Amino acid sequence: MVDITKIPTEEFPLNYYRYNHLMEELRDAARGFARLGEMGWPGGKDLDRRLMKIWGDLHVVWGIIQETERRLREQSVSG
Repeated sequence: MVDITKIPTEEFPLNYYRYNHLMEELRDAARGFARLGEMGWPGGKDLDRRLMKIWGDLHVVWGIIQETERRLREQSVSG
């Protein structure tokens, strides 16, 4: 059986680097649509809001990943 606590960072589905990259891209896209909305793009502010909701959801997912990693580490230390 593979020790899932020892998966190399670059092979983990959502690692620190990928998470930060996605967060930056979502925020930049949201800001871009907010600016377009100010210039008259129909629905620009709505797209900004929707992208920032995704940004917030991704932040929650990242928290779940970190908490799971903490629990797995604690189990491997105590087990």
